[in-house]
Amino acid sequence: MKKEKNVLYGPEPLYPIEKSTAGKQLYDALLKHSHLPEAMIDVQAKETLSYRTLFLTTCQLAQSLQRCGYKQNDVISICSENNLKFFFPVIAALYLGMITAPFNQDYTPGELHNVLNISKPQLIFCSKKFLPKILELKRKHTFVKKIIILDVDEDMFGCESLSNFILRNSDKDPKRFKPVNFNPDEQVAAILCSSGTTGLPKGVMLTHKNFSARFAHVKDPSVGTETIPGVTVLSFMPFFHGFGFLTNLGYFLVGLRVIMLRRFEQELFLKSIQDYEVRNIMSVPPIILFLSKSPLVDKYDLSSLKEIGCGAAPLAKEVSEAAAKRLNLKGIRTGYGLTEATLVITHTLPDIFKSGSSGKLVSFMSAKVIDVNTGKSVGPNVVGEICLQGDMLMKGYAGNIKATKEAIDESGWLHTGDLGYYTEEEYFYIVDRLKELIKYKGFQVAPAELEEVLLRHPCIRDAAVVGVPDETAGELPAAFVVKQPGQKITEKEVIDYVAGQISYTKHLRGGVRFIEEIPRSATSKIQKKELQKLITPRKSKL
Repeated sequence: MKKEKNVLYGPEPLYPIEKSTAGKQLYDALLKHSHLPEAMIDVQAKETLSYRTLFLTTCQLAQSLQRCGYKQNDVISICSENNLKFFFPVIAALYLGMITAPFNQDYTPGELHNVLNISKPQLIFCSKKFLPKILELKRKHTFVKKIIILDVDEDMFGCESLSNFILRNSDKDPKRFKPVNFNPDEQVAAILCSSGTTGLPKGVMLTHKNFSARFAHVKDPSVGTETIPGVTVLSFMPFFHGFGFLTNLGYFLVGLRVIMLRRFEQELFLKSIQDYEVRNIMSVPPIILFLSKSPLVDKYDLSSLKEIGCGAAPLAKEVSEAAAKRLNLKGIRTGYGLTEATLVITHTLPDIFKSGSSGKLVSFMSAKVIDVNTGKSVGPNVVGEICLQGDMLMKGYAGNIKATKEAIDESGWLHTGDLGYYTEEEYFYIVDRLKELIKYKGFQVAPAELEEVLLRHPCIRDAAVVGVPDETAGELPAAFVVKQPGQKITEKEVIDYVAGQISYTKHLRGGVRFIEEIPRSATSKIQKKELQKLITPRKSKL
């Protein structure tokens, strides 16, 4: 392959992309690991799922779906909190070439209406907790034909329980089931919601080949977190989101023991690491911040932890270093990715920690950085928009050709909307979102840079920066600050602290607002639209 100037290429893979479907790969893996007693443990419910049960139940569910007439390309949705049965329909659908479209159970009625009209599922699997919400949706959307309840043993409100659906429709011998064979290259495996930071969430279509590329990474010790069957990891990211969805499928592929939290609770999180001797955690910046600063951490023995990975949002250098030092780790492994590119695109190499870097490009992918004004690719150490190409790129946005064309250009490059640069050693650094840059008198101010400075202050627990409209300057940087419990700090002290560490154009001229909590999405992204609603413009010195 001819290499282009100012284009970076991932390394040769340790494992190739398998030609079989993602469903066949998971089927083979679950069968192989069916001797392992624990696939997933629900800490809150104190229940355990074995690999044998996971294998047999997914085969039985796939048989049941077939016997009820469901077929390749039919769409199912899942609306549930994290639980042991969440992945049953996901894996069964992968066996059959059906498409899974999970969604956030906390979406508003308007958001639910939007995501359902994107994927148009015929069948929705939900937990008992969210059944009333799903019944209301079914009344308004005629394409939804059936609801199956994941976590009850009896039928209710005219809906079948998962156990009864399987009992009534599956073969008595699930081992007779074999996954359906089809071309994995174009077959959509899942429609995952994008974060929606640039408007309503869009449906990202990921193929079986996309999943297979991800699976090849999972098996590679330099990319995957753990690859030895039976090793214990902790999982608390929401399963409906690409991060939790793809990470857990990868855990099952290599036979890990997954300790699951239905939701993040500080003391339960720490106690689980201690009691189950968790070796690895995939996390997000607010959790790393908690680990670096919270006095609760000292109450628990976290010595089993050998590795922490962090993604979903930028991680401040000082926070990363403080957490690693406190937990006696060499560093925090960071990565950069997006749903549109099947999760992870760059990652920190084992034992090679470049502070503040998101690491190097993964196999099967190419990347370049382009000038935001000219569109031309630039060399090392020049900030621009990150663009991606390769086997992990989505097929497109479901039912939205216009948005797909806006995201992927005619040459096949995905324009991420993320600003960053790479060094001569090909390490990537993410600066900010293109659309979140604050323009002060023509100068570009990156909120992430200011947030990193704010988080260094010992009296500040969390912080976010947004732009305040200003007639003269365009926008003024404004900070929202959460104080550490029991600490006192004034607006002037925060403004002066920041001013002492950064250039004149980046000062907090929009002021400082103290709040109880920074609003964040399920995957820790700061919800800046919510913060901007709280802003009352002030007169500031320019």
